[in-house]
Amino acid sequence: MIDRRHFVTSLAGSVAALSLSGPLPGVFARAARHGRAGGEKVLVVIQLSGGNDGVNTLVPYGDDLYAKNRFSLAVPKDQVVRLDDYAGLHPALEPMAAMLEADRFSVVQGVGYPQPNRSHFESMDLWHTAHQLTGPQSTGWLGRAAGQLEQPGRLPPLHLGGEVQPLALATRGTPATSIRSIESFRLTFDGDGEVSKLLELSNGLPRQSGNPLLEHLEQGVAAATRASRRLAEVGNTRDRGVSYPTTGLAGKLRLVADLIAADMPVRVYYVTLDGFDTHANQGPAHASLLAELAGASAAFHGDLEKQGNLDRVLLFTFSEFGRRLKENGSFGTDHGAASIVQLTGPRMKSPLAGRYPSLTDLDEGDLKFTVDYRSLYATVLEQWLGVDPALVLDQRYPAVDLFA
Repeated sequence: MIDRRHFVTSLAGSVAALSLSGPLPGVFARAARHGRAGGEKVLVVIQLSGGNDGVNTLVPYGDDLYAKNRFSLAVPKDQVVRLDDYAGLHPALEPMAAMLEADRFSVVQGVGYPQPNRSHFESMDLWHTAHQLTGPQSTGWLGRAAGQLEQPGRLPPLHLGGEVQPLALATRGTPATSIRSIESFRLTFDGDGEVSKLLELSNGLPRQSGNPLLEHLEQGVAAATRASRRLAEVGNTRDRGVSYPTTGLAGKLRLVADLIAADMPVRVYYVTLDGFDTHANQGPAHASLLAELAGASAAFHGDLEKQGNLDRVLLFTFSEFGRRLKENGSFGTDHGAASIVQLTGPRMKSPLAGRYPSLTDLDEGDLKFTVDYRSLYATVLEQWLGVDPALVLDQRYPAVDLFA
């Protein structure tokens, strides 16, 4: 028989064996006490880091200036996945054709902002904060949105992957959580299971009040254990008859799909695919990246459809800027300005939104934006997340006509 004093001493010593870090204890506790998303709409953001070449992603094959400026990189007309008589998708995005046919895919053309910044870091900061750079910014657009979405039982945004947590999720409220895998998110115990044994023993001891430290330890460990057991069930949701590619992005999106299937009360997920800074020998590298994006997105789409969650999950894919229209001397493209944003999931009004920028009216060789990215944010905030965009963006922006 273990006495109360020995239990307190042992439990206090064993808490150090729990694999918890950062904001995870609070996340575990909320996930244990509460727990279902209740059919709420979910936003999943894919960040394409490095500056995705929008011109070769959404190809203006109907304009002769395209091939003239892309002497080695131009996608042949007969290989383009045509969306209309002017523009179509790079052939590596062919796996997304099923989404197109079901009206669940849309490309927003010419997305950018005034006075474009061609620095990776500064342009990404603009996209993350939705503010013109007037000094260091402490919060991101999704972090501010999460502040409005906070309520009992709802978890903060989740960032999945080993990258640094994006500034877009920075908030003055409950911080977002970054996880590498379900295994790293679960509670783990020391080798001999001492914590589990202590918890079992504690259940048979008489309840005594007046020991705040003991109560805090018991409640915290018990809540973390309950949440960990629930998260262990997530692994059992994977037998849904969906095959994911063996790529990094597919692994992240599969984990997101698992958490959605488990009905975790999370409204915003964030993942990253890096490698889009294609200054040299762009052709095969860019095609490979787009194939990874398409394969992962298509599998995720199919998974959500099997779950019955397709109508409540919006996949939002962006990059910090596009590339220049004219190919450089190294068979690549340099930093540009306006690019595209891809949206999949719910039913869309059209496969193309906005207007493709002119290939003749350029800004120092770059495409000029036709849709302010903050208008896109405002649309997603208001029409998808149900958040007042003016409270996040500090002013009103015209909406983009996206959803059917």
